[in-house]
Amino acid sequence: MDDAKTTSGESGRSYKRLFLNTLTFAIGSFGSKLLVLILVPLYTSSLTPGEYGTVDLITQTANLLIPIFTLTVSEAALRFGLDARELSSRREVYTLCLRILTVGLFALLLVMPAISMLGYLEGYAPLLYIYVWTSSLRQLNMTFVRAVEKVRLFALDGVLCTLTMLLLNILLLPGLKLGILGYLLAIILSDALSSVFLFFAGGLYRFVGLKIDRGQLRPMLKYCIPMIPATVLWLVTSVSDHFMVTYFHGEELNGILVVAYKIPMILTTVFTMFSQAWNMSAISENSSSERERLYTDIFSMSCSFMFILAAGILLFIKPVLWLWVDGEYFIAYKYAPILTVATVFTCFNVFLGSVYIAQKKTKHTFYTSLAAGLSNIVLNLLLIPRFGIFGAATATLISYLGAFLYRLIDTRRLIRFDYSRPRLIISTLLILIMSVIVALDFSAGLRYGLLAALFLAVTAVNIGELIRVALIVAPERIKNRLKPLGRLISRQGGLEDKNGRA
Repeated sequence: MDDAKTTSGESGRSYKRLFLNTLTFAIGSFGSKLLVLILVPLYTSSLTPGEYGTVDLITQTANLLIPIFTLTVSEAALRFGLDARELSSRREVYTLCLRILTVGLFALLLVMPAISMLGYLEGYAPLLYIYVWTSSLRQLNMTFVRAVEKVRLFALDGVLCTLTMLLLNILLLPGLKLGILGYLLAIILSDALSSVFLFFAGGLYRFVGLKIDRGQLRPMLKYCIPMIPATVLWLVTSVSDHFMVTYFHGEELNGILVVAYKIPMILTTVFTMFSQAWNMSAISENSSSERERLYTDIFSMSCSFMFILAAGILLFIKPVLWLWVDGEYFIAYKYAPILTVATVFTCFNVFLGSVYIAQKKTKHTFYTSLAAGLSNIVLNLLLIPRFGIFGAATATLISYLGAFLYRLIDTRRLIRFDYSRPRLIISTLLILIMSVIVALDFSAGLRYGLLAALFLAVTAVNIGELIRVALIVAPERIKNRLKPLGRLISRQGGLEDKNGRA
């Protein structure tokens, strides 16, 4: 009995620590992520669809260059930084990360003449290089601040970065009317200020050493190098449609696609807050006796929450876009629903990727990303020339869904967590039906009636799992008052375990 109580207490502490870290990361991330959505009306009023398409290609190019030339060193900073407990060990990790990043970005300088030959980079190649530098350094500093568990500083930086980004965009776009140049300068200056702030406020200068431990270098490279192609392939899956839509249909249509992607960003915004905290918990709890139970509960809770949130987004996509963007971008409502469903599975893939991070099985990340990337490229080539943005959205959905199914099977070989197959299938079918209804043109009354009914159905299927996990995290006095509800949820969960869980 005492052992059971101890186990229950440890489990409760794990959930509460995850909840508190998620809340802290939410404070830091929510402002900056929300800002991206708030700035969309500013961007669509300051940039033409063609210009918006061009800045998207520039930022996507930077996103592809960063993991290649930094060797995804920020991933190693988190994994090895959390393992290191002494100042000397942490100094070795951060110093190695800085060295790797610096060497990689100087190597990028050598190939910039070739990269600058891309047509859309004409006149912007120097800014692209600075963009990669400032973004990479901020990424490393943000990650290492998390690794040394200064999550409150991480949150504060998020708030400050949000404010500087907002002010710079207002100054450079509608204020000075700098167009594409202003868009890029706002990001560069914001990232640079954030990097400097984290370096000094977080005391990261204490972790900079003159010597490096070559014995530490090898395991770090062994960990992060397989993540380079994995990260690039995952990015290819998400950005290849932008390049191919531009190639086959022009930059204006890509500008519409960019706006269509902004709606499902609400999902990734919310999930990113959680996943930052979850990755820390997954590493910390990797040796815990409650590991399988923790993964089962958190995966089930994540799936249920994301399905309900996605259904809510699908219910309001059309009116939100009508209020949110200029008229020439409104057609994005036809494509955003499919991308919203695809984004749900993107989030699930990120969660399952935490298994590989915790187990240091980064080669598995590469295999799953390779399958997703190749399938996405092939499907894009087949569908985009004929169906345009519809083809791109469909290719993205199929690729992410396929990667999710692969990872779901593969990760359960490493950690034997459970999940409800019926709930997963039913919820997926319901939001797919909602996405089709949103894209079709028929009576508004009938459309919103059907969407509301489907939203309630998704909620009914998933709300029990959210309540069950919430009761675990709740304070003891609240649990006592809600015991009848808890027993009801437990009986439903037990019945599902017998009949529905994989």
